[in-house]
Amino acid sequence: MKYVGILIPNPSAGNELSTPYVQKRYNNALDYLDKIGLPELLTRISMRALIDGCYYGVLQNVSKNDFVILDLPAEYCRSNFRDFHGNDVIEFNVTYFNTIVDEDVRKQALKVYPKVIADHYRRWVKGQVKTPWVKVPTDIGFCFPFTEDGRPLFLDLITATLDYDVAVDVNKERDLEEIRKIIVQKIPHMQDGALLFEPDEAVSMHEGAVGMMAGNKNVSVLTTYADVDAIVSNTSSEASTNALEKSLQNIYSKAGVSS
Repeated sequence: MKYVGILIPNPSAGNELSTPYVQKRYNNALDYLDKIGLPELLTRISMRALIDGCYYGVLQNVSKNDFVILDLPAEYCRSNFRDFHGNDVIEFNVTYFNTIVDEDVRKQALKVYPKVIADHYRRWVKGQVKTPWVKVPTDIGFCFPFTEDGRPLFLDLITATLDYDVAVDVNKERDLEEIRKIIVQKIPHMQDGALLFEPDEAVSMHEGAVGMMAGNKNVSVLTTYADVDAIVSNTSSEASTNALEKSLQNIYSKAGVSS
């Protein structure tokens, strides 16, 4: 999605867009919108709302030449109320500043944040206020929830994705089991039970077979008195593939989209 701003001129009665001072103000407004960088700004806001469930921000500086928005960490924000105009009232938890261990960096951060937030933190540290939550004035604070309840859109995908990762690991194990083999050397004996090969000879035969298979890590050798056979691990590759496909489709199902 591309975000493009539209500036609609609305000259006062008796004036036209071609009027010099109106045209000058209009061009200045266009330049101001270009400085804001709406495509980048709105894309960032949408991505944060998509990931965190809601975007929280404050207007840090608004003037004729500057328009600066400060992103607030979503895990330290909430919005439970609205003002008379229907605007969301943001509350910010100032314990966020305690996560900044370096005192110099913390002081710099307090200078960047709005005065109402920085002052509340200082009063909270001194014990002058009980709650770390401070209401941000609606003229500088705003939020954009992606859903009505403010939850991340793809929150349900976490468990589905983890289940798929497990299914992939299980499928890899099954693939390894299918290529593993055990070569069994069964040493024959006479009808009267007498050994055709003495144990020392059987050991030599076993060591020879082990030497032949030394380059194949998926083959093991077992020597016993009888015939020669190969034991192959037998699993259902079709069943494992179906389980993997179902786990993958479950991700799309949770997301509410098709593959």
